[in-house]
Amino acid sequence: MRIMLVSHRYLPDGVAGIERITQSLAADLVRLGEDVSILSRRPGPSNAAPRMMRERLPDGTRLYRLVGGDVALDRFLNHHEELERLFTSALVEAAPDVVHVLHLIGLPPRLIEIAERNGTAVVLSLQDFYFACPLAHLQKVSGELCSGPDGGRECASTCFADGRPETYTRWGIRTAYFRRLLSLADRIICPSYYVASYFDALAGDGDRIRVVPNGVPAQVMEPPPAEESEPKEPGTLSIAFLGAVVAHKGAHVILEALELAHIPSAELLLLGFAPDPSYARSLRKRAEPIPGVKLRLYGAYRQEELRYLLDGVDCVVTPSQVPETFSITTREALARGIPALVSRLGALPEAISDGENGLLFAHDRPAELAATLRGLAFDRELLEGLRAGARKTRIMPAVEHAEAVRNVYAEAIDEVLAGRAPSAGDLAELQFLYDTLLELGFARAEAADRTLRRVAS
Repeated sequence: MRIMLVSHRYLPDGVAGIERITQSLAADLVRLGEDVSILSRRPGPSNAAPRMMRERLPDGTRLYRLVGGDVALDRFLNHHEELERLFTSALVEAAPDVVHVLHLIGLPPRLIEIAERNGTAVVLSLQDFYFACPLAHLQKVSGELCSGPDGGRECASTCFADGRPETYTRWGIRTAYFRRLLSLADRIICPSYYVASYFDALAGDGDRIRVVPNGVPAQVMEPPPAEESEPKEPGTLSIAFLGAVVAHKGAHVILEALELAHIPSAELLLLGFAPDPSYARSLRKRAEPIPGVKLRLYGAYRQEELRYLLDGVDCVVTPSQVPETFSITTREALARGIPALVSRLGALPEAISDGENGLLFAHDRPAELAATLRGLAFDRELLEGLRAGARKTRIMPAVEHAEAVRNVYAEAIDEVLAGRAPSAGDLAELQFLYDTLLELGFARAEAADRTLRRVAS
């Protein structure tokens, strides 16, 4: 089977969840004997036209990296003509049986239609909410949570409000286009039941949706230590945070909770890249005056390092302030026998049996997290019970994930071979919506004023 994975970024351009999922999936598919290529984007600081770099990874995987050109969420079709041409060139060269789209930020969404018109099966992964939310996380720029675009009205009145009534048309068309695009994919993979339910309600087509949890790489899945070698004194606690150190992931909430918890000795280890230096500085500043708290920012890490970095850690806290679609880092902690404390948002509770392998708390109530942390610091029996539960938690290995995804590919290819294809009417509607998006200035900001008024009228 020839497979092309499409991701908005690939290592080393990004080291977040989707980049790692793409890397792991590609490597495991190759180990399973499949022919794999990857297409990704590396934006540039200028408006220079993108170009394609061809690379070959050590395991033989072909990497098509589209380099150059800027990316803007409110002009997501920037450089669309050149990017579509380069994708078509890679598609012809790699000749995949199936194109698996893992993320499209920075890439024109029409890639899905191009693959379909080419007679290639298309599988779409929904690793976040980009197909519903232009900002991907269902969080408004004000910090409030958002339930969805509401036909574009929510986008126009909050995150992209500019005081013009024509703006409602702009974001309404964006919403309509992405909803229709969902119906074009032969199969849709969701990492959690939460995401499957959300998009089933949004697009109303659950027959093509498959829930496939993301897998944890083999180097993290090695058996964790059976028990703690040196029991700690009551009133001490070692906490870790895994993943990108950004505001919406909520590392600051842990510090707010520690300030309220009054734990005699607490260490907080932040493992992950901090792209915003000002946010990292604010965390250090917040931690300094808290008695007994020691903060360490480790930075980016390799997954094989987790066995050492998490040595001696009592619990991992995932205090996300947005609805997560999965959280691979929570599973990585559980795979190492470390209980996880997670906020009650999105799919996070799917990983936790409250009181067995971890604990749940309200994302906007640091006092609740504070009480939980204090309880763990002084109740070693509770902590050891959670550790035992974490060690028993069933976590999907990455190779099993790859096998499950490969089965979805086979379903999608069978659909194409059976003659399923988008109707001429569907393609005509998509083309109309896409042309309208271009007229509305999603590729050229300077065109928006003129065309918004014409389309709205």
